[in-house]
Amino acid sequence: MPKSFTVLMLSAAVALAGQTSPVFAQQTSTVEVNGVTLTYVDEGEGTPVVFVPAAIADHRVWEPYREAIAREHRIIAYTQRYFGTEPWPDDGEQFSSETHAADLADLLRALDVGPAYLVTWSYSGQVATQVALEHPELVRGMVHYEPHIPSLVAELPEDTQAAIGEESKKYGPAMEALEASDAELATRRFIEAVFQRSPGGFEQEPEYMRSIWRDNARTVSLQVAITLPIIICDDLATLEQPTLILKGEHSDLFYGSIADTMVRCQPQAEVRMIPGVNHDGPVHAVEAFTAAILGFLTEH
Repeated sequence: MPKSFTVLMLSAAVALAGQTSPVFAQQTSTVEVNGVTLTYVDEGEGTPVVFVPAAIADHRVWEPYREAIAREHRIIAYTQRYFGTEPWPDDGEQFSSETHAADLADLLRALDVGPAYLVTWSYSGQVATQVALEHPELVRGMVHYEPHIPSLVAELPEDTQAAIGEESKKYGPAMEALEASDAELATRRFIEAVFQRSPGGFEQEPEYMRSIWRDNARTVSLQVAITLPIIICDDLATLEQPTLILKGEHSDLFYGSIADTMVRCQPQAEVRMIPGVNHDGPVHAVEAFTAAILGFLTEH
C-alpha cells in the first residue's frame, strides 16, 4: 500500500468533542476477549448500538453521544486493544485491524449483543467492515462517518489517485516528528493536518480531548506500521446489512471518494452529507450526527 495512504490512516486519530467538556460516564466495565481485557461503557436498554472509536483515541470520544442514544437504545462504547491508558498486553506486535476486528467480533459474542448496529469513524470503519464481511451474523447494520478503507482508492481514476497523493503531503510534518521519535508532537501535527487546522491549532482544542490524544499518542508508531487488509468493491457487494455513510461538506478528497465508492459498491448503502464540517464532523456536528444515527435506527 502506498505510504501516503498509510499516513492518511492516521486521520482516524482525531476525535474532538466540542468546546465544553461532557460529563463522562461514571461507570465502566471490563470484558475478556481473545485473552485481553477491554474497557467499555454500557448504558440504556433496547437495540444494541456499538460505537467503535477512531485511532489515537478510546471509548471517551463517543461520550457526547451517550446520553441521547441511551434514551432510546442500548449504547456500548469500548476501547480497542492497545488504546486507552491501560498497560499493553505485549509490545504491540499484535496491533492490526485484523486483531481489532477479531476483538470486536468476540466482544459482540461475549456481551451477547449480536447482531448489533455498529457506529464508526475513519479507521474503525475498516475494522467494522472486516467484521461485517467475516461475521455477517453479528452485524445488523452500520453507520460510518468517512470510513478509512484505503484499498478502495486503487479503484478510483488515476487522476483522482494522483490528487489524493498530493493531498497526503500535508502529513509530512507529522511523519517528521514520528521519525524523530516524538509521538506527542506527531499526534499534534496529525490532528492539525486532518482537521485542516493551522500550525498550533492543536492548542485551541478542548483540554480534555488533548489529554485523550496524549494518552493514546503511544499508538501512533504502531498505526503507521500496519498494512490494512484489502477490501475491494466486489467484497462490499456481498454485504446485505443496511449502511449509512456520512461525509463532511469540506472533507478531503480521500474520504469523500471512499464514501462515494462504498455507496456505489454496497447494495444496501446510502450516503449523506453533513454541512459545514470536514473529517471532524462527529465532533463539530454532534447534533447532526446523532440525528442521523437515530434516524437510521428508526428506519432499520
